[in-house]
Amino acid sequence: KKLSATDFEAFWKEFSTSIKMGVMEDTSNRTRLAKLLQFTSSATKDGKMTTLTSYVERMKEKQGGIYFMAGASKHEVTKSPFVERLLRRGYEVLYLTEPIDEYVMQSLPEFDGKKLVNVAKEGLVVDDSTAAKEKKEALTKDFEPLLKWLK
Repeated sequence: KKLSATDFEAFWKEFSTSIKMGVMEDTSNRTRLAKLLQFTSSATKDGKMTTLTSYVERMKEKQGGIYFMAGASKHEVTKSPFVERLLRRGYEVLYLTEPIDEYVMQSLPEFDGKKLVNVAKEGLVVDDSTAAKEKKEALTKDFEPLLKWLK
C-alpha cells in the first residue's frame, strides 16, 4: 500500500528510529527497510527529506557512489570543506544529523548497487578523469624535493 506524502511524513516522524534500527539489526530485511530511509540532502529545500532511491535517480552518470556527511547539525555539515568540494562539482550530498544515522550507513555498505561513501573519510576520489590524474602526477613531481626534505 502506497502512502501519501503527508501520511508518510507522519509515519516517518513516528517510526524513523525503529526503521533505522531495523536496517542495522535485521539483515534479512535490510534492503527492503533501506528503501524507506530518508535524509536531508543538498538537493532538498525547506527541511524536506529524500529517499535513497530518489538520490540514485538524481545521481550524475559517472558518480562513484552515494555521498554522505555526518555531523551534529545541518549547518555544521553544510559548512564542511569536504561537502563544499563536492557541491562545487555539482554532486548531491546526504546530511546525516541524527546520532544513529552514521551507524546505519556503516551497516548498509551499498544501496541499489551504489556504494555509500562518507566524504569525510580518507581516500575519496571525486575526479578520476585522465586530466585530473595528469595534474596530480605533475604536482607530485613538482613537489617531490619538498616531500623528500620533509621526510
